[in-house]
Amino acid sequence: MHTETLQEFYERTKQPMPAELASQANVSHFNVKQRTCKNRMTPYNRRDYYKICMIVGEGMHLAGGKETPVEGAAIIFSNPTVASSYHAVSETQSGYYCLFNDTFLLNSIRQEIRYRSPLFNPAIQAVIALNAETRERFGHLFGEMESLLSSTYPYKFDMIRSVLQMIILEGIRLQGPVVSENSNDRLISRFFALLNQQFPVDSPENPLRLLTPAAYAEQLSIHVNHLNNVLKRSTGKTTREIIHERIVEEAKTLLLNTDWDAAQIAYTLGFEYPSHFNKYFKQNTRTTPLLFREQLRQAN
Repeated sequence: MHTETLQEFYERTKQPMPAELASQANVSHFNVKQRTCKNRMTPYNRRDYYKICMIVGEGMHLAGGKETPVEGAAIIFSNPTVASSYHAVSETQSGYYCLFNDTFLLNSIRQEIRYRSPLFNPAIQAVIALNAETRERFGHLFGEMESLLSSTYPYKFDMIRSVLQMIILEGIRLQGPVVSENSNDRLISRFFALLNQQFPVDSPENPLRLLTPAAYAEQLSIHVNHLNNVLKRSTGKTTREIIHERIVEEAKTLLLNTDWDAAQIAYTLGFEYPSHFNKYFKQNTRTTPLLFREQLRQAN
């Protein structure tokens, strides 16, 4: 199945291609727009970017082969790994949508928040119905991001990340608990707490200690297979995938915010050889560490 890129989205919707996307790959990107579509169906595919839509109107959301009607107003958190589309049924459609990629997020959303949100966890229902009060609240938040994006304020993207996190957290609140407060839920909380204790990395003299699922399972006094099964059911990702995602996020942060060379970062994140780190980073980001640093610093 095809995975739509950000560049393809702008081509498909006949919008001007943002300059940074036209000239570079893996650059940070965020955009927010008001919805104007009428009686149109978006392609059913995966995406290499995140999308949040606040829909006012009637339509049908299709994700993972499951249809969910939208009646009146709803907010949809589209997980990139889940094939989805939206069919606008009513003639009048309004609201907002925003697009962003992993590079834009960096470490702004904690892992335990990610596992509670349908934006990152495909096991959670993506569509949340809105009443008049929550519709107004989300409309205000999207409007705030739109206003910030068009401003010249030098820290506007930092503020946008804060508003975006409010939208994600509000969605989690409206969704209600993902699971009951049972032993599995407590295990997940303990795992993420242990994971977060390893970060941020503040010095090459203090490299990561826990690098594998087995190391985390040992610290939590459980079998590695049980930990993996619980995380997979609740987050849609394996223990190894979650650890790798967090290491990649930290690598991006270090490349952007420190002057450490690739060898120092590699050692600090648990890689014996810089070449192993370069290969690992490229597999997860489709670019090399040094090229990523250069592109991101040029964009900022």
